[in-house]
Amino acid sequence: MSAEFQTIAALVVVALAATWLIARAWRRHRNPGCGGDCGCPAEKLKR
Repeated sequence: MSAEFQTIAALVVVALAATWLIARAWRRHRNPGCGGDCGCPAEKLKR
């Protein structure tokens, strides 16, 4: 593999990882709350 191909492949991997992390953070920001098994009563949050 050439150095140019490796550089482009690394940049693509970094861009995909950054996009995934940003999208994940944005989704959590839009829907704040428990989001998992934290032990809080879900019934009270829905009201």
